[in-house]
Amino acid sequence: MSKLFDIHPLVVDKDIATTLGLNEAIILQQVHYWIEINKKHKRNCHKGRYWTYNTIEEWQEEFPFWSTSTVKRIFKRLRDRKIIIVDNFNTYQMDRTLWYTIDYEELEKIMEKSLDSKEDQNSTMKGSKEVVEDNQNDTMEESKKNSAIPETSTEITTEISNQSISQSIDKDENIKKERQIDRQTRPQQKKTNLDYETIIKRCELYAIDEKYRDAVAHAIKLLLLDIEKSKWIKIGYNYIPAGTVKKDINKLNFLTIEHAVNKFKEASKSIEIRNPIAYLKVCIYNSINEMAVDIDSKLRYERLID
Repeated sequence: MSKLFDIHPLVVDKDIATTLGLNEAIILQQVHYWIEINKKHKRNCHKGRYWTYNTIEEWQEEFPFWSTSTVKRIFKRLRDRKIIIVDNFNTYQMDRTLWYTIDYEELEKIMEKSLDSKEDQNSTMKGSKEVVEDNQNDTMEESKKNSAIPETSTEITTEISNQSISQSIDKDENIKKERQIDRQTRPQQKKTNLDYETIIKRCELYAIDEKYRDAVAHAIKLLLLDIEKSKWIKIGYNYIPAGTVKKDINKLNFLTIEHAVNKFKEASKSIEIRNPIAYLKVCIYNSINEMAVDIDSKLRYERLID
C-alpha cells in the first residue's frame, strides 16, 4: 500500500511546527498557500501585501478535523504573536468578512530567535554531556561487559517527507480548491440581517481582551433591544433615529469592536466611568463611523501620511 497521497496534502514545515506549534504551522501554511495563489494571479493586493479572505466557518471547512472554536483559538494565537495580520477590504460595507495576510518579517524574526536559542541550548547541553561522560566512562564500559543491550527497531509509518507533515483534506481536493479560488474573485454578497447571534459571530469576540467579551456582548444586546423598543435611541447625550442605528449596527465587526474597546481603555485612564456598560455602548456605536477618521488622524499626527 502506497504511503503517498494522490491528492494535494496539507504540508507543514517541521521547524515552524516546533517553534509555533503544529496547529499554528498547519494554518499558517494554508494561509500562505492562498496568498501565493492570489499573488500569482495578481489579485487581492492592498497596502503592499497580498491577502486572502474567509470567514471562520469557511476556514474550518479547510480543516474538518478541527472544530470552529479550535480554528478561532489558533488564529487568535497567531494574531497575538503578530504573525497573522487582519484587515477588511470588502466591496460592500455590510460585508464584514475578514482578510488575512502574513507578516513574513515577524515570522522570520521569531524563527531566527528560536534557532539562536536552540544553538545556545545545544552548546550548553553538549558541554554538560562531555563532563558527565568523563565521570561515567569507566562505569559505562564495565556495564557493557556485564550485559548486552538488545537491539530494537521501530518503523515509523507516519507520512513525513522533507521535514514536513502531510495530511489529506478530502477525496475531491482539486474540485474544492477550484471552488475556493473562484470564491476569492466572485462579487461579495451584501448582508442585511440584523440578528444578535449573527452580529456576535461577525464581531469575533473571542479575539478581543477576555475581560471585555461579556460586557461587549451585553452592550450590543442592549443596542438591539433599544432598536426594538424605541423610535429614537439615546447614544450618550444624543438621540438618534432607530432606523439609522439599525443600519449602522450592521456594520459592526471585529475591527470596530477592537477600536471601541481601545477607546474605552483610553477614556478610563482620565475619567471615572460610573456606568461602564452604557459608556461601552456609546464607544461601540461611535466606533462604527469614526474608526477610519481616528486612524487617519493618528497617522497624520505621527507624520506617517500627508
